[in-house]
Amino acid sequence: MSLLASLAMIGCVSTSTGGLEVGTSEGGAATVRIDDSFFAQHIALEDVKSCRTDRGFLSASVRFRNKYDKDLSVLYKFTWFDANGMEVQPDGRPWEYKILHGGECGTFAATAPESNVMRFVVRVRRMK
Repeated sequence: MSLLASLAMIGCVSTSTGGLEVGTSEGGAATVRIDDSFFAQHIALEDVKSCRTDRGFLSASVRFRNKYDKDLSVLYKFTWFDANGMEVQPDGRPWEYKILHGGECGTFAATAPESNVMRFVVRVRRMK
């Protein structure tokens, strides 16, 4: 019940204007952009993986380590792109809530909504 209450409040809390983005380039290499100084100091990228499911959909996971000694509440969202660089289903997924516990790793994972997806970006924002 408290989880449902927390999720219901997501629309009422503010997030930092900056954050971080992790994704894949056209060649498949991981790309990282951090525009939040707190994240730059306290979040470490541990792993980026992507593969095709049996049905041909791109599945992606990104693992972060919280170097901060306290829990961090974050919102994250996967965005998917086709071979032409066009966003696939741009309004298809809402921001999701996750707690990164102090000193521990957390994984963000999702599967693309269509089989024509070639790359992804996951955006992460800190909740204040």
